[in-house]
Amino acid sequence: MSASFKGHTVVVTGAGGGLGKAYSLLFASRGANVVVNDFNAAAAQKVVDEIVAVTDLGSLAGGKAVANTSSVSDGAAIIKSAVDAFGTVTILINNAGILRDKGFKNMSDKEWDQITEVHLKGAFACTKAAWPLFRKQKFGRVINTASAAGLYGNFGQANYSAAKMALVAFTKTLAREGAKYNIKSTVIAPMAASAMTETIMPPEMLANLSPDYVAPFVAAISHPDGPDASGKIFEVGAGFIAEVRWERSNGAIFKTDDSFTPSAVKAKWDEGKLEAAKKLPPNVQASPAVRFDGQTVIITGAGAGLGRAYALMYAKLGANVVVNDVNANAAGAVVDEIVKAGGKAAAAVCSVEDAEKIVQVALEKFGSVHVLIANAGILRDKSFQAMTEQEWDIVLAVHLRSVLKYSTAKAGITGLTRTLAIEGKKYNILANAIAPSAGTAMTSTIWPQDMVDAFKVDGDLLIDNESTTGDLFEILGGWAAQTRWQRSGGYGFPTNKPYTIEDVFAKWSNITNFDDGRATNPSSTQEAIQQLVENFGNKGDAVKAKL
Repeated sequence: MSASFKGHTVVVTGAGGGLGKAYSLLFASRGANVVVNDFNAAAAQKVVDEIVAVTDLGSLAGGKAVANTSSVSDGAAIIKSAVDAFGTVTILINNAGILRDKGFKNMSDKEWDQITEVHLKGAFACTKAAWPLFRKQKFGRVINTASAAGLYGNFGQANYSAAKMALVAFTKTLAREGAKYNIKSTVIAPMAASAMTETIMPPEMLANLSPDYVAPFVAAISHPDGPDASGKIFEVGAGFIAEVRWERSNGAIFKTDDSFTPSAVKAKWDEGKLEAAKKLPPNVQASPAVRFDGQTVIITGAGAGLGRAYALMYAKLGANVVVNDVNANAAGAVVDEIVKAGGKAAAAVCSVEDAEKIVQVALEKFGSVHVLIANAGILRDKSFQAMTEQEWDIVLAVHLRSVLKYSTAKAGITGLTRTLAIEGKKYNILANAIAPSAGTAMTSTIWPQDMVDAFKVDGDLLIDNESTTGDLFEILGGWAAQTRWQRSGGYGFPTNKPYTIEDVFAKWSNITNFDDGRATNPSSTQEAIQQLVENFGNKGDAVKAKL
């Protein structure tokens, strides 16, 4: 029996062409009411006309549709058009996107802000406006659109990578908060021909990447009776679909005393909790010892907590330290502590958004900058339903935008870091991300005191190995581990005709199977795309046996 969307209202942003158009036509063909959003009024209306004019798109009568030309940052206006035309909204597909590609060295604030405004703020604004309706009707589906650039990084796309990876964590948080209201949120990293991809992909590749090989999957996971994909990540394109998840190494345990140094970390680099750490003997040290003599390190948010611990550690290892904090007394106290111990340090009292001022302090005092620890942070914890636009903006500004000059902003930093690693490689610029858990002023607002005391910050410092770049590490209580992507073996549908929603239902176990020996660990956009490319020749014959 065909999956119907009769009675459902679907809002699709960026629906004037490409994937958005494919989504709109497919949902309409299954009986849905569709709001076609696009800043290009002519393109949006053309899709609406195509839906309304056709009386039989497949097995069901054509759906109803209206156009909306609001900016995606005005989510309230987009959702209002759905309510005005059809009474409510049940499915939201945040698809709109733009590119402003440029090497990080030459990227302007405006080019950063334009990308985050459309991809990230747009998804927030539309979801925020739809969320009360979803909660009230005890049903909602949110599909956010990430990309391979967000998951793995891509040269010249630091802004795009950061925004797309931020959407991954945004989706996972929405899935948690929406669970009791039957609101499910999923993020996809699609690969399809579009106005955006036409600027970066060769024609022969685009020919095999029809949006029609993505749309059925999105419809399947949006259906009331579809498989539960909430909080999950999927890569989709050219008939191939696979789930992606985090995979963490076993890591190494360190004794959290004075012997927990960068040299100790280096000595255990290839090894692959808290209570176990306390019982260990002093950590073995690498030879030669890791030192930072003559190098200048900038640490943001260094007036207390992790930032202070980083500052003291680097100073002890011979570095010149720039202590940044908005609190002048706190920054000064850390500088005094370093100087009294025989080290060199200077304070930079300003917001982390005033990056030029911080770097200027480093240049004036020490002549150069070698290491940046982007540590500054604030919390404005509140459920998505109660979160204001201002609270969203301030957290993104401090955690994410400031790294250019938690969950959503912190994941965005991971995407940014991966692209910085790619762009910085030939200049010997290494970029890695850490996810530390430590007792700080921020975590004290959400952790019980015994946890804050147990996870003290004194030892929570990871120094990069000389050849390690583009990686993510988790650190807490004397334990450190690397985290990487793991992709299921997935399933490749034949490419001689588009698969259907019902085909996705039937092959769900193949798509999401991590335990059949076919799972992989792609670490670059090129590796990720390769498996999609291999499906180009799948005409439904021998390939199925392989899968």
